[in-house]
Amino acid sequence: MKRIALVMELADFYDHGIARGVVRYAKSRSDWRIYGRGWMFGGLGDLAQWKGDGIIARIESDADADALSALGLPLVDVAGAYARPGIRSMTNDDFLTGYRASRYFSSIGFGTLAFLGVENVGWSSARRAGAARGLGLSVDRLPSFERSLPWWENSEADESSLAAFLSGLERPAAVFACNDTAGLRAVEVCARLGLAVPDEIAVLGVDDEDIVCELASPSLSSVALDCTTIGYRAAALLEAVLEGAGPPQGSALSVPPGDVVERESTMTYASADALVAKAGAAIRAHAHEGLDVEGLLALIPASRRSLETRFHRETGRTLHEEILLARIARAKRLLRATDLTMDAVAEGSGFGSLQRFHEAFRRIEGMPPGSWRSGAR
Repeated sequence: MKRIALVMELADFYDHGIARGVVRYAKSRSDWRIYGRGWMFGGLGDLAQWKGDGIIARIESDADADALSALGLPLVDVAGAYARPGIRSMTNDDFLTGYRASRYFSSIGFGTLAFLGVENVGWSSARRAGAARGLGLSVDRLPSFERSLPWWENSEADESSLAAFLSGLERPAAVFACNDTAGLRAVEVCARLGLAVPDEIAVLGVDDEDIVCELASPSLSSVALDCTTIGYRAAALLEAVLEGAGPPQGSALSVPPGDVVERESTMTYASADALVAKAGAAIRAHAHEGLDVEGLLALIPASRRSLETRFHRETGRTLHEEILLARIARAKRLLRATDLTMDAVAEGSGFGSLQRFHEAFRRIEGMPPGSWRSGAR
């Protein structure tokens, strides 16, 4: 039997997803036994005295990295917080997470954003770098507020510095929080400052801890992570190492994040032109219902020529193009996250026919939707 230690507290959404993937892999093997802490597992006491074969760990400090490395056992990290030359990792693709966040904000009219992060931690830094890249900026040009993870998690911490940062942003502002904890703190501080979310400050988190995100007021939009796949692939990586066929020490492998799960905290459209903002918000809310330009004009108090001119001046796109992009964005979310048939995806994203859906998708994405779905997964 291969004796594998799962070293994490199993205290949050991320841990549970990782553990789910590791257990799924272990159950596919006849020679794996998992030892761990927390209510899901037992049998792992003093790790220094434990006689096992390998470790999957969420390394959250330099001290943890040093202590686990000193054990001399094959080790796979699933956090990506503290890199070490001798530690293999299987983590979320944090750079891509930041990139997707910034591109999402761009799609709702924001030309820049501010970042809330955890200082001196690899995954947070990578998310910040990805967000900057998505906007075509250097990292040092991205307005940022960073504190330690304990600070973000401490509800009694002095929030005056965060309040000053948020209130100092030019509005409307987009705020990308490195995780849902930071995003929820931002929403709460905005409420105390009297800053309307999302109309004055739109907030996006990461992790999609669905219960807490839904319970927030307003509910928090978040980038979903595929934690189960991270856990499964971490276990497979450790198996390869134990069999002598794994990648070299220090290899950093990753799993792409999911899509933005949109909730109230980003249900807006940023524009200095109030009419354009109203049109953009209506398109995002109703494009999947079959909204066309005529239907949009029934919702917006303006002539077609005036609205078309002002919208194109602000965005560089026509109203029809914006509606089409909103439908394609919804179709991509359905393709990635569900097993709906192509007919159902076409209907659910507002296309009148399967043929029109295929034609529009191929024109915009450069491939048919079936091929895109295969690549996205």
